[in-house]
Amino acid sequence: MSMDDAGESAESARRPNWPMSPVNTVLVAVMTVGSLVCFVLGQSITGTALLLGGIGGGLGAIFARRGSSGDLERVNALEYADERDRAAAVKGLAAVGVVAMVLGAGQLILHVIIRADPISRWSSIVLFLALTACWFLANWYYVRRG
Repeated sequence: MSMDDAGESAESARRPNWPMSPVNTVLVAVMTVGSLVCFVLGQSITGTALLLGGIGGGLGAIFARRGSSGDLERVNALEYADERDRAAAVKGLAAVGVVAMVLGAGQLILHVIIRADPISRWSSIVLFLALTACWFLANWYYVRRG
């Protein structure tokens, strides 16, 4: 039993059980609303991608809460059951962060090479700088925390 389980049992007496964590609820909601906005604006490919991501993420999160779910299912769905799941997720998300930094830098370079429109170029700059700042701040926080 993790520390989260004790807190969850006290909270569950006050609120009805929701089939997924608050983080997954927000992620699925953002993808669903984003897909609807894309469909309204005529961006059907982007809307479909967001909708499929929301459906897949929501179903994954719901199935990960089953008692028979495995470690990989829980970690992939951000539905951690214990410290082992959290440790695996930290390593996986760290790898994703490295890939995001490399892709962000590549995207920024590509936007300069093809002389993309200013909005696209600036969105790439902001994304890259946000990832870089997040990386430095996270490293600072966790190094100081020990």
